[in-house]
Amino acid sequence: SSNSAKVIRTTKETIVDVEVDFDKKDKKISSGLDFLDHMIESLAWWACISLGVNVQTVRKLTHTISEDAGITFGQALRAILEKRMNEYGVNGFGSGSAALDEALSTSTIVVEGRRNAFIRFLCEGAKVKVVEDVRSTDLVAFIEGLSQGLGATLHVDLMHGKDPHHVWETAFRAVGLAISGAFQHSEWRKGSTVGVKGIL
Repeated sequence: SSNSAKVIRTTKETIVDVEVDFDKKDKKISSGLDFLDHMIESLAWWACISLGVNVQTVRKLTHTISEDAGITFGQALRAILEKRMNEYGVNGFGSGSAALDEALSTSTIVVEGRRNAFIRFLCEGAKVKVVEDVRSTDLVAFIEGLSQGLGATLHVDLMHGKDPHHVWETAFRAVGLAISGAFQHSEWRKGSTVGVKGIL
């Protein structure tokens, strides 16, 4: 349907099962990395989507888990976006700002088949290398994977904050808000997100 998608992505290192539903449902997120799970949950809540993620691994390689989860999530979102785009049109563009105590981040997403992720570390908390049980590079890998799977240009600015947990949580909240905006109905854009017929 135009409200849900399920994607299973298998590589030599991981099997990632992702379910996305724009209806409110109870789904479980289990990547094997506690902080990544928390970040994905935050993103889903702020995007107003129900999201299930299950990652099975041959080896527990945190970068691979994060990147593959992001790619598979992006592929599921793309499947829904393509259905909505052709059925009734979507914005294909969204942005958002999110705060948590002293931390503030912004994000903008443009879905037009170009795969880019630009992440700027503008505050003290964003420059910490390890957050809870993951490296900051793992969190970057998830966002980059999301961009690849969805076919989107994604900008994320980690602007203010000292606590790395707070900073990254605002970043994932902001990405969720941007996704929510990109999936809003737009009859005027029916058939494309970039103004060129047949090109996503």
